[in-house]
This record gives sequence, structure tokens and C-alpha cells, in this order.
Amino acid sequence: MSNHTHVVLCVDKDMAESWSVEEVIRRWHQLYQGTLLTQKFQIEDKLSKGEWFSLEETVTVFRQRLYDISWLMRNLNEHIAREANKEDDCTGRFYSPPSLALTPRAS
Repeated sequence: MSNHTHVVLCVDKDMAESWSVEEVIRRWHQLYQGTLLTQKFQIEDKLSKGEWFSLEETVTVFRQRLYDISWLMRNLNEHIAREANKEDDCTGRFYSPPSLALTPRAS
């Protein structure tokens, strides 16, 4: 008996591309704190032209990350690693890279 699970993901890039700036920021802030600029936008403070330009670039990055499976897996793995470290009462990486002591010795 195997104790693993398979998950099928469906990424709707076209839907993500159709989201407004507001929708991207709302979704991002459900997962992350965001930036000072996205927080300022969300509380409906007035933005300068330069801030709008920067906000649009930030939203482009956020939008891409919201539909990027690699980004999802990176964050999922980090979460699992942090939980495992708490459980084991340790710090550092979730996995241990191969140790030199485990490499075969030359005879």
C-alpha cells in the first residue's frame, strides 16, 4: 500500500490575465502581506503617476506568480519545511543534502 497522493492542477492563465488590478491585489493579499504600495492602493490612497507605474509592474509579477505552478510548489514546500522544523524543534533546511561521509571511499 502506498501513502502518497496525486493532485491534478488546472491553470486557467486566460482567466488570470483577465483579472483587474484590484482582483490581483485582493487575491495576492489573501496569501501574502503584499508591498507598501499594494497596501496603499488597497486602502484607496491616491497614487502618483510613478506609483501607478510601479504598481502595474508589481501586479504583473503578482499575476504571473498566482498562476505559476512552480511558484505554488516553492511556497508549498517552504510551508511544509517550516512545519516539519517546528515539529522536530529544529532550524535549517527541511532536507539534508548528501553528506561527504556518505560518499564511497576510494580504496
